[in-house]
Amino acid sequence: MGYAAAATAPRRGGTLVYAADNEATTMDPPYVGDGSSVNVSSMIYNQLVKFTPTLEIRPDLATSWKVDGTTWTFNIRHGVTFHDGTGFDAHAVVAHFNRLLGPEKPLRASQWLPLVARVQALDATTVRFTTKFVDPFFLDRLANVTGAIESPAAFAKYGKDLARHPVGTGPFKFREWVQDDHIALIRNDNYWGNKPYLDGVIIRAVPDINARVIALAAGDVQLARSIPPEQVSRIEANPQLTIMTIDGLSTWFIGMNVLKKPFTDLRVRQALNYAVDKAAIVKAIYDGMGQISNDVVARGAAGYSPVPGFPYNPKKAKQLLAGAGYPNGFSATMLVTNGAYPKELELEQFLQEQWAAIGVQVTLQTAEYVRYLELLRMPPTNSPLEMWIDSWAEIDASQAIVARFGCRSFRPAGQNTAGFCNEDLDGLLSQIQRTIDSTTREGLLEKAQALVSQQAPAVWLIQLQQILGMSKKLHSPVLLRTALVSADEHTWLES
Repeated sequence: MGYAAAATAPRRGGTLVYAADNEATTMDPPYVGDGSSVNVSSMIYNQLVKFTPTLEIRPDLATSWKVDGTTWTFNIRHGVTFHDGTGFDAHAVVAHFNRLLGPEKPLRASQWLPLVARVQALDATTVRFTTKFVDPFFLDRLANVTGAIESPAAFAKYGKDLARHPVGTGPFKFREWVQDDHIALIRNDNYWGNKPYLDGVIIRAVPDINARVIALAAGDVQLARSIPPEQVSRIEANPQLTIMTIDGLSTWFIGMNVLKKPFTDLRVRQALNYAVDKAAIVKAIYDGMGQISNDVVARGAAGYSPVPGFPYNPKKAKQLLAGAGYPNGFSATMLVTNGAYPKELELEQFLQEQWAAIGVQVTLQTAEYVRYLELLRMPPTNSPLEMWIDSWAEIDASQAIVARFGCRSFRPAGQNTAGFCNEDLDGLLSQIQRTIDSTTREGLLEKAQALVSQQAPAVWLIQLQQILGMSKKLHSPVLLRTALVSADEHTWLES
């Protein structure tokens, strides 16, 4: 990761204070859908398997597994207890997946319903998954936060209030959630793995970018997310601090509700793409710390293929608008947040200017992050949204497309906010999920990416490096390309 090895041996004790860019919205795994909630939940829960920093799969609550076609059998770790003192076993795994597959229909159900036919506990330490087809990405799905296992006893006690009373098997236990201030976690002294070094972690929601940098410089926090590029030199000049950059898997785009005019017209959607100088965004707004994105799939994701996208061509954009019946443009409203994305206002103002040049007048509608997420999670068939700022991170190309633009992924069951459905695309994705031969699968993925790119259910923008500010006293934080930023049993602080 580029972080220097510790000069001294790890020590126990100390509380990590972490400045997040937004407050978490839930800590109930089947409902986790935003980055802040993922980061907090990852410290509380475990999955059967998990990602390493290089995005390889390693054992977690499962010690080993074997696959035979559509049957996956996992051996479950012995001697693990949930934070409430109840025992973890194969039946807890079944209970979790029954929530995802059953009548509750939580947010993340759409990722599992098309895939899993049955989950069985063969005994207390063996669980078997039967999938509906041979799935080469099954372990990647299990390593996602939706595979995190909650205490069945806690769910029986709290129900959906588990969102604010999380009980997992992870290295840290939930202590308190003070709304609009912080979430506090404490060390799990009964953790099944190595005893965590830290006494605890405090996650503070600090939406203001400059406030995060000030808190880091003052020593009030030891880890800060989403540092703006222009602050990098300031942090690097401080001998107590360091910068970490990660080539993340998040792509940024502007969503459009394709069920509403004028976005029902492909020519309008393509025109909005041609009107944006994405190279200028990367260079002028983000100091070159990113790349142009041409669809929802990030460079570095499994199965990524480069596709042409939409080069900057405002003349072409105007021609397309005229052909669609909008020679003088049109007006629209775009939902934005109160700074949830780095340099968000500068980006949005740049987009407004670019679209105004082709006659499209876009008004910004600002919402606090929680309300923003509520609006994005409304069914596209009755959503009030026209346009919105958005991002997505996925390790697997096919799952990125399915989750955001699959016909059967409409919110609230899935993450398709746009209302986009293309049967040709869904047919390709279905073939991809059932194709084991890697060469054949890559060819199908290239076709799928080219199709979703040119159908333009979004204005494709950029893929940025993730910039983190850290105290040099902080060692071994969890930093993954999936945008996960958290702590585990190996994280420690110098005194």
